[in-house]
Amino acid sequence: MGSFWKRLCGMERKDVDEGKGQYGVDYVRVSELMQFNRNLLEAQKQERIGIEFYTKFLEEARDEEGREMYRKMIEEERRHLKMVEDEIELHKKRGYWT
Repeated sequence: MGSFWKRLCGMERKDVDEGKGQYGVDYVRVSELMQFNRNLLEAQKQERIGIEFYTKFLEEARDEEGREMYRKMIEEERRHLKMVEDEIELHKKRGYWT
């Protein structure tokens, strides 16, 4: 069949079942999704750590300029955290969360 596709399209046809297991499960895709989900959880954790980190320094800051800088950094970390949490929720709604 490969030679037919090569003659017809000028290229080899990719096997649509490549990477699938005995029951048609695309293990490569599942593995990639699981890794992406772990990455999202790690990103969520790191954003929370960042918020705690900057909050600590905000409380210790002695001048208003320093406090304002830490407030902005906390706000940015919270924005990042919301983005990650929204992505997690989207994955759950689509059934990609394991």
